Amino acid sequence: MANTYGFKSPQPSFLGERFSLGQEVFFEYKKETQVGIVKNKLNNSAVVKIIKSETADLIDFTTVISYSDLIDPKTNF
Repeated sequence: MANTYGFKSPQPSFLGERFSLGQEVFFEYKKETQVGIVKNKLNNSAVVKIIKSETADLIDFTTVISYSDLIDPKTNF
C-alpha cells in the first residue's frame, strides 16, 4: 500500500453535505450574482466554475466559495 505522508482527503463540513459535485449553485462574487457548477468539495468550501455571469470575463472562471455563501436554487438556501 502506498504511503500518503499524512494526506487525508477533504471531509466536507455539515454545510457542505447540502451540495453535490456537478450541482448548479448561486453565489455572490464581485458584487454580482453568479451561477456556477460545483467542481470539487473541500472541508469548508467548494471549487465552483462560473457558467453564467453579468461579466463576460468571469464565464468559465473557477473560484473557491465558502459553503455558507452558496445557494441551492431548489431550496433557496
